[in-house]
Amino acid sequence: MSNLQFRRERAPILADRILQVPQSPYQQRSLQAALGLFLDLKTKKALHRAPTVSASALSRLLNEYDWDTPQCWDILIQAQWDALLVAAKRKHHPQLRLCVELTSIPKTGTTLPHVRVYHHVFGLHLVVLYAVYGRLKFPVGYRVYRGRGTASPARLALDLLQDVPLRIKARFNVWVLADSGFEAASFLQGVRDLNFEFVVGVRSTRRTDHPGRVTVADCEHGSWLHLANWPWETLTLARIDRGDRTFFSVSSQLMSGDIVAQEGKKRWSIESFFKEAKHGFGLSRCALHTGRGVDRWILLVFAAFTLSMLCREDGLTLEQAAEIAARLALPTLLIEVLIRQVTREAEFLRQHGFSLHLQRCKI
Repeated sequence: MSNLQFRRERAPILADRILQVPQSPYQQRSLQAALGLFLDLKTKKALHRAPTVSASALSRLLNEYDWDTPQCWDILIQAQWDALLVAAKRKHHPQLRLCVELTSIPKTGTTLPHVRVYHHVFGLHLVVLYAVYGRLKFPVGYRVYRGRGTASPARLALDLLQDVPLRIKARFNVWVLADSGFEAASFLQGVRDLNFEFVVGVRSTRRTDHPGRVTVADCEHGSWLHLANWPWETLTLARIDRGDRTFFSVSSQLMSGDIVAQEGKKRWSIESFFKEAKHGFGLSRCALHTGRGVDRWILLVFAAFTLSMLCREDGLTLEQAAEIAARLALPTLLIEVLIRQVTREAEFLRQHGFSLHLQRCKI
């Protein structure tokens, strides 16, 4: 069985396990409709656009009902790690990249949960951990940054990295990729304490331990150096020129500057995820007024993206993969939508001499 066939078989299993978490059939039906909405990348994400249930039913599902959201998260994340392990089967020293990034979702309104001002953006600020192995990519966790006086983004990122299962650590060579927002010495030390390698961006003004006031901007591409406030390991520096700006990154492995730069560029896959998640899967459309509702909205975004990735193959867009995922994982929902559409158009068909009769066949 090919890797793609296996992943496509796992997609309906994952969806069924998530849909079985609510105890009530009414809640299960609402959750199915919500997941179908998030898999429809052609439709803007709003509660009233769900095909088979009302907006009020979805609002109660996301904000009020006491179904076990942590269990859904456990099911989803375990399925993601399992898919990565299957993809790396019989591979020699497979390399897993864990990208860490903070993304901001601008919001208006002071009654929304968790909204803060950060870097001049008023909204919801999420630290996301994104796993990349070959063409397989999953968002495997998130934390909400709650502003000054709470855990920093670097601390939240370390919390996410600490949740990586032991079986993943044992199977993969894990590399952590992050931008200069995570250059703190505590973050670098935390990553190394987990026995992970890293390529992390640094500010041009970041000082080294060379005598005098020597910054990374004074060092050559590919040079080896020690940071002033983290001198415990020798790092490799890469300089990346983009137009009139120069960016810097350091690696915990001693290798050429060009390889460090190439590894650093692979962090941009998480930026592509943010673009797809916000504009295709509806992450930026979250406007629920409870913390529980926000968490469940993000769960649906991550679940829909994961199902799409499980069904994606070379040459398919993410939108096409999401359509395949919906057909494989939610067939009864799509059939119900199709029947409703045909029923609505019955009069039009009769006016033009057509009559359709639907009957369930024995298979």
